Amino acid sequence: MKLRVTVDGEEYALELRPEANGSQYRLEGATSLAGSTSIFEVMPGVFSVLLGTRSFTVRIASNGSELEVWSGSRRHWVSVADTRDRSGAERKPSGAGPVQVRAQMPGKVMRVLVELGASVQAGQGLVIVEAMKMQNEMKSPKDGVVRRINVKEGGTVGAGETLIVVE
Repeated sequence: MKLRVTVDGEEYALELRPEANGSQYRLEGATSLAGSTSIFEVMPGVFSVLLGTRSFTVRIASNGSELEVWSGSRRHWVSVADTRDRSGAERKPSGAGPVQVRAQMPGKVMRVLVELGASVQAGQGLVIVEAMKMQNEMKSPKDGVVRRINVKEGGTVGAGETLIVVE
């Protein structure tokens, strides 16, 4: 996965490759870093991070379009964008035709947040899937109407399985 990350106004390119016990990363910008990392959410918004041989706690809170990230007593402003997203952070995601919202990994459907035929906005929660003891809210990629719901609460899903179709 390749991301554009802006930290305190400075832009970096971040590449993450998931592996069995964490991820490999490469960060390029004013400085270049590479290595292994493991991140574990200890409670909502609080993460334990192992970066190479260094360990620290990070607190994250959403603040508009940016994230407020605290490490120790230092605060940083961070925004993240997928490099495949050419629309820019200021524009709403769009797309013609139906868009399939898929499960990112196997899990259990905890809640379906919308009904068939409901109008939704880009970024609105559609379904919550629990995977690896973490609840993940799948959001609408665009403004539209829910045309198909392929899951039920309590059911299981496989990686890549279509959960909901928004048109």
